[in-house]
Amino acid sequence: MQELGLFDLVPAMCALDYAMSEAGGASKFVRECTLAGGDAYCDCGYKKRAEK
Repeated sequence: MQELGLFDLVPAMCALDYAMSEAGGASKFVRECTLAGGDAYCDCGYKKRAEK
């Protein structure tokens, strides 16, 4: 994204991960580190929601 001059958009794109997970309802998106946040890696993943 830096090469394309679009790096400023990356944090907004990453924020969509949470919204999309909430919309689906079956899983919870989890992440502590992101490249967009300046970390050395991105550790994103999903956890299954407990059944009601």
